[in-house]
Amino acid sequence: MEESDKRRAVTTRIIWGVIGIFFLIMVVSQAMIFFGSSVKTEVATLYTATDSIGFKGVYVRDEKLVSYNANGGIISYTHTDGSKIGKTAVVAQVYRNRTDIALKRQIDELQAQKNVLIDAQNLVGADTSQLESFSNQISEKHSQLMKYLYDGDYKSASSLKSDILNLQSKREIVKGTETSYEDRISELDSEITRLSSQITSQPYDIRITETGYFISKVDGYENRLNSETVFELTAADIEEITSAEPRQENPSGVIGKLVSDYTWYMAAVLDSVKLGTVFEGAQVTLRIGSSSQNVKADIVSLRRLDDGRSIAVFKCDMFLADFIDSRTAQARLLLEDYQGINIPNSALRMSDEDGSIGVYVQDGIVAKFRKVRQILSREDYTLVADTTDEDGYLSLYDNIIVEGRDLHEGKIIG
Repeated sequence: MEESDKRRAVTTRIIWGVIGIFFLIMVVSQAMIFFGSSVKTEVATLYTATDSIGFKGVYVRDEKLVSYNANGGIISYTHTDGSKIGKTAVVAQVYRNRTDIALKRQIDELQAQKNVLIDAQNLVGADTSQLESFSNQISEKHSQLMKYLYDGDYKSASSLKSDILNLQSKREIVKGTETSYEDRISELDSEITRLSSQITSQPYDIRITETGYFISKVDGYENRLNSETVFELTAADIEEITSAEPRQENPSGVIGKLVSDYTWYMAAVLDSVKLGTVFEGAQVTLRIGSSSQNVKADIVSLRRLDDGRSIAVFKCDMFLADFIDSRTAQARLLLEDYQGINIPNSALRMSDEDGSIGVYVQDGIVAKFRKVRQILSREDYTLVADTTDEDGYLSLYDNIIVEGRDLHEGKIIG
């Protein structure tokens, strides 16, 4: 009986011991979670950053107003903005009413379809060796079309319609799916004749007297800004132009303007300190608008002002169709490329030991402080040197703690 009681007592003590150990584990775990807190980490990887200066600049070109006899009527332009037009070419037509303009546009669309079919018709009897080429070109055009639609560039997307129709028509002829487009061409001819008979009067043609790039809108600065006056612009002039409201319509008797060539200037006010060692005569790189395309330009004038700013005049010989009708643009002057490890500014800490700047990294279940050498600092991030081979410094592929509470050397975090 006594032996049985002893066994029960031992068993009870073992059970209570297990319960006690379990309870201790629970307490320690909760304490680690509470005092250690959860952290968020990012892997340290190499990154290339470009030091740059943002500004709003003024486009300056040699421009000439295109005028016409404003005797009423409705204007219909025959070219898109930025088109290069030859001497005596028709840039617009003046119609009596909008119905005539609509009829003319329908006729032009049908004529374009007819030209496509005539072009394809010339391939009747051709061998099938071109089939693969046509199919590849169609696929490329479709990819281009989807990109334009995704970017919201519906004007460029519309311009591809004729190209795709042309390629598809040619492919069908070469495959033998279509043997002739004569019937369809005849139908188009009949429709063109019918629509032409409904036009009440022939339009009045507006022609230009010299060659250049045509723009349908004017902003009032055409006579004030040119390749000579750009060097006389003051900071107040530039600020006035960049802040002006765009003109809604052309003055009476003005159809648009002609830009003499593809050379353009851009004037801007920049911070002299940020310019650093940039000098007059240097070739620099600009990024215009949200485009990822870089543009090479020369600094043809750099005037230092007394208030710590400078007026820079850039010159570029690269044609930019997307900005041909703009007077101002947001731009960036790209200064230098830097390579290093990109760190969110929220991760930067100061060492409790020596006051050095660094970050905490996750090493197993504890936090470790690693020093950094700053290269470039921005509003949201800092670029630091790759110090992989140096003791006590940040290394590539370390797990940088970007979010964490009460971090210190050796703190248990996981």
